[in-house]
Amino acid sequence: MKKFKYLLAVMLLGCSTMSFAQFMNGGGSSSSSAGDVEAWKGLRFSYNHTFVNIDVPGDYKPESGNGFSIAYEHAFKVAQKVPLFIQTGAGIDMYFSKWDENDDDWKDEYKQRMMSLTIPVNLVYGVKINDALAIKPYTGFYLRVNLFGKQKNEWGFENDPDGLTEDDVNLFDDGEDDMDGNAYKRVQAGWQIGATLDVNNFNVGIGYALDFNKIGEVGVWSDRANDVVKKDIKLSNFFVRVGYNF
Repeated sequence: MKKFKYLLAVMLLGCSTMSFAQFMNGGGSSSSSAGDVEAWKGLRFSYNHTFVNIDVPGDYKPESGNGFSIAYEHAFKVAQKVPLFIQTGAGIDMYFSKWDENDDDWKDEYKQRMMSLTIPVNLVYGVKINDALAIKPYTGFYLRVNLFGKQKNEWGFENDPDGLTEDDVNLFDDGEDDMDGNAYKRVQAGWQIGATLDVNNFNVGIGYALDFNKIGEVGVWSDRANDVVKKDIKLSNFFVRVGYNF
């Protein structure tokens, strides 16, 4: 995940430097090429790499998963002489992850799948490079409503005549047969940062998003407490996006 953050930071620094240089060369006026950036709306398609962050010491490696999203984006200009925009919209996100710990004939595996609705509110600075190209670094906040979440568990000895044990869990159900009081949260909020490159009506971009609040808890063994303690589960996302403006 650190590599993703470093890559994103370098790219955003480059975008910010170009934006500042363009703004200074144009004197900050609407007659500069930066001022030619217009409000937009369009569709976005993303590949998302999700990190499941759990504060556990030692050699434990946080889980990760993959997913995709489709979103509608709409931006409104908010300043006369500075190319600043407020961008909002809505998107549907799908997330898939798999974890397993298999040893010889023993199998212990689970698979998760989730669907969410995300509503962003970003501040965007647009820089017109030429008639075909524009760079748009942004930062802002988002609200995510988790609509659906299932987990399939499978464990047991694979050579057992009785076969493996399986069950399906609703991640948002507090019932004893599902999450037993540890249901995932339905609503989350977070912060994001990224940049988009427009090529005529097409665009590509990258970004990073980090949840403010936990989505759930997990019990882990603590040598200090000599017991199982609960640790918060938080999500973060690195995403690559392509889109088209109407």
